[in-house]
Amino acid sequence: MGSRSWLILSLGFGTLILLIALLGFGAMRRAQNLHEQAMSAHVAYLQTDTVLREIPADLYMSGILIRDYLLDPSPTTAPEYQEELVSLHSSIRQRLDLLAQRLGSGEETTSLRQLRTELEAYWKSVDPILTWSPQDKLAFSRMFLRQEVLPRREAVVALAREISEINAANLRKEQRRLQGSQELFQSFLRRTVALALALGLVVAVISTARVAVLERRSERQRGRAEHAEGELRRLSRKLVQTQEEERKSLSRELHDAVGQMLSAMTMELGNLESFITSSPEKLRERLNEARSLNAETLREVRALAMGLRPTMLDELGLGPALRWQGREFSRRSGVTVTVQIDGDLDGLPEAHRTCIYRIVQETLTNCARHAQAKSIRISIYGRHDWVKLSIQDDGVGFDPGGANARGLGLIGIQERVRELEGTVIIVSAPEKGTIVEVEVPVGGGVTAG
Repeated sequence: MGSRSWLILSLGFGTLILLIALLGFGAMRRAQNLHEQAMSAHVAYLQTDTVLREIPADLYMSGILIRDYLLDPSPTTAPEYQEELVSLHSSIRQRLDLLAQRLGSGEETTSLRQLRTELEAYWKSVDPILTWSPQDKLAFSRMFLRQEVLPRREAVVALAREISEINAANLRKEQRRLQGSQELFQSFLRRTVALALALGLVVAVISTARVAVLERRSERQRGRAEHAEGELRRLSRKLVQTQEEERKSLSRELHDAVGQMLSAMTMELGNLESFITSSPEKLRERLNEARSLNAETLREVRALAMGLRPTMLDELGLGPALRWQGREFSRRSGVTVTVQIDGDLDGLPEAHRTCIYRIVQETLTNCARHAQAKSIRISIYGRHDWVKLSIQDDGVGFDPGGANARGLGLIGIQERVRELEGTVIIVSAPEKGTIVEVEVPVGGGVTAG
């Protein structure tokens, strides 16, 4: 679950970071493109406007040269004026060619053709005056300047201004187009930022929800750990109490039964001295009583040893040990115990024999203490790969989810079975008796003592 959380969060944050990176890169590229377009449009406008301003300047310069030429009385200076006028003519043609490259189709090209036509007509009108004599200059210069040069120059300047206005209009149109592109770019930024915010919100919600789930799970785990720690302390205290009770019971048995019998035997042996010479009959009677005390002492010691661990479990096997345990329990408690054994139990490992014997022992002890049962049925069935045990009584029963289900005995049974990788099922209800079913696989687990 943790790995899936990290995967989901990594994908969400990775996608968010990638989207932000793409947004930043796209915004920079788009802004750079808009800037380049704006600069290109501005540079083109300035260059075109510069050319359009230089054409009238060249025309005015040509007018000044024509005026100077007409006022110069020398007949030898015509070639110099002609050379300068040709240079101005060539410069104006180059600027017209540059304008033709920069201006597009439509109204701009029509105005440019008109400008070119007016300029050519202007230069054609200038060519004849270069062959005039001083007398011709004096006679026709004023009329030529007023009728030919000035009107054509004004027409060219007007056309240049018209083209300049068209160029300015083109600049404004390009600025509007760039403004539209800017608005589209801003709309793209708004949509992308909204998408990034939405994705960030989704990632934040998922992250917050996931962290909240993990915190609740961690809190539950901590609660279970604290509960388990409390249960462990409780069971530890109960285990110590149980050990003390067992030691007290064993001490009491040794003191009350074996100790008293040994004391009585010691007294009997001491009394025998007085009958050695006086009464052989009483001596024989006292010896018989001493033998009886000794035999009863041996039986009590053997019973205590059998209660701790019956030797027949190791010598005769699990079946006879369970039958003896059932008989002893019936003798002590008066409760009828029926033991039914099926299948093969001879090949069971020691850990399995000990586990099943202790489970039956603990269950019978619980029945004697709490169940108030009248009869108990023990069934065990063994195979080569598993062994199944069932213990059923007709006692008062209990609630498996209540406090009685947390007793040290039942927990000990569950732990023993868990060590052998088996299963325990406890079925009980108030006034319905109790059934304990244990199934243990053969061939796994650890040795249980």
